[in-house]
Amino acid sequence: MGGHRINIYTFIKEDPKEKHMLTAKEFVAKIEADNESLFRAGEMQIKAYYEKNAENKEELIDNFTGRMVNERMNMEEISREVAALPAGTDPKKLILLSKQAHDEAKHFQFVKEVVEYLTGEELDMQKAVEAHASRLEQKGAAMIKKYNCNSNPLMLGLYQLLAEGRAARNWGMMAECIEDKFISSRYAKIAKDEKFHATIGRMELEKLCDTQEAQDEINAVINDFRKDLYSINSKKTGVLPEAKKLMEVYA
Repeated sequence: MGGHRINIYTFIKEDPKEKHMLTAKEFVAKIEADNESLFRAGEMQIKAYYEKNAENKEELIDNFTGRMVNERMNMEEISREVAALPAGTDPKKLILLSKQAHDEAKHFQFVKEVVEYLTGEELDMQKAVEAHASRLEQKGAAMIKKYNCNSNPLMLGLYQLLAEGRAARNWGMMAECIEDKFISSRYAKIAKDEKFHATIGRMELEKLCDTQEAQDEINAVINDFRKDLYSINSKKTGVLPEAKKLMEVYA
């Protein structure tokens, strides 16, 4: 027979309801791949910030004090999450979250040591926390409250994957670009812990994201969450045009 062949599939419209749903593992893997622009933008700005302020002791003290307060906030919020979990919660989950709360307490101590190392005197903790109280909304831990992570396991898992994953990359970059060994060694330890915390989030989401409803709930907020985290990063480091360009994928 002559003439053109007809592709019958061109006459079939795809029903959105028939769209293949990603498995939970596929969905989480996609989130992680899509996070790369956020993580890279943060690394670029942090590197530029520390190169610019390497000799600005006053600025560094203020920066490290803010980071110390944020670690304390993380410790408090994760501890609240552990305390509020139902009696029937899997002990393995309790152990992982309790370890994270313990790690945040360690990070709090590590950064306190850095501040005291730079000032040469013991830190007044009450004064330091109060001094940064007005800037708490600029800390990553504030996202726990904004996205209702303490009462929504799905959002807590997302927080861990996004915020802790970003923190691992940020702390790692700080450890790499800060030349002072006393400071960089502590930051490297924190980066390792934060990577583990992100793993906790990945494991949790791989259990929770097995329905379209769960995936839709995350998709509805995830880009706003990423942009909020970038905004927090930018408030201290400033905005690099090339980093801002990377964030356009989340528009």
